[in-house]
Amino acid sequence: MTHRYWLLSLSIVALLCVPLVGWGASIVITVPPEAQVQGPQITLGDVAEIQGEPADTVARLRQVLLGQAPPAGVERLLSKSTLVTQLKHQGLWTQEIQVQGALQSRVMRASQRLDPQHLETVVRQALSRRLPQTTQPSSIRDIRGLSPVFVPLGPVQYEVTVPGRHMLLGSTSFTLTIQVAGKVEKQLHGTATIAVEQEVVSLVRPVAQGEIITADAVSRTQVQVTQPLRQVVTQPEDVIGKHARRSLTGNAPLSTQDVTTVAVVHRGDIVRIVSESPLIKVSTPGEALEAGKPGDTIRVKNTSSNREVRAQVIDKQTVRIPL
Repeated sequence: MTHRYWLLSLSIVALLCVPLVGWGASIVITVPPEAQVQGPQITLGDVAEIQGEPADTVARLRQVLLGQAPPAGVERLLSKSTLVTQLKHQGLWTQEIQVQGALQSRVMRASQRLDPQHLETVVRQALSRRLPQTTQPSSIRDIRGLSPVFVPLGPVQYEVTVPGRHMLLGSTSFTLTIQVAGKVEKQLHGTATIAVEQEVVSLVRPVAQGEIITADAVSRTQVQVTQPLRQVVTQPEDVIGKHARRSLTGNAPLSTQDVTTVAVVHRGDIVRIVSESPLIKVSTPGEALEAGKPGDTIRVKNTSSNREVRAQVIDKQTVRIPL
């Protein structure tokens, strides 16, 4: 009797030492609450621990495709029932397989974070390379539209493009394309403000309307511009001796529209009419019939013949008729 009790006790101990897979299941799939995948697709081996026999079946189960991996920085919930459905769909489900663990697993793709500060440096350097080499010193500021980006692990390449024939001055639109291992992962659209240093002529003091601008009233200054200055004055001689069209404040760039040339010839003035060609030059006295400034064409009367002609004002004493 004692011998039988000893055998029964030994059998119970043996049963307790049998692994779980022995209790009606030869393969156990354990689902964790969260998992991380490296590639673009999710396999069962990526998201679950698989133990048991036979080894070749376990290897096949690890390769079962469960779908696309989520984008970098995004989670995907994968339920235990989905795993079973996939196994049944692929003809691998048997009663000897036991699925245990979490009811659903949070699946994330292994990724790297690209900070806005790093992306801003990339954009700044790319835009700087696109500026013409002859351009005056410039600055690139107020870069907007960049945010943290998560992309898969791997070598990262960047491309910054500007739409059309966009002038790189002022508010400039750009597209930042981010690739990992040659595949486009993200595109960001933003703007940057580009300013260029330009030398202009400015007033050093206020000038009243009608006042003649003198050399001591102007100076050359460097300004940062964000739009083309089509009528800005860049040479002091272009404004010295001219009248202010309106009252002008100091420390402001001058425009060609701010000044007007003074008439040097007035109606009734006696002038010298010069007719010239490459081979001959003839002059005769005349009388101005209207006022004009250098470069203007006015009516003049030849006092020798009393004929009226049109001539270009050269200075306050001379008008010219080309032969």
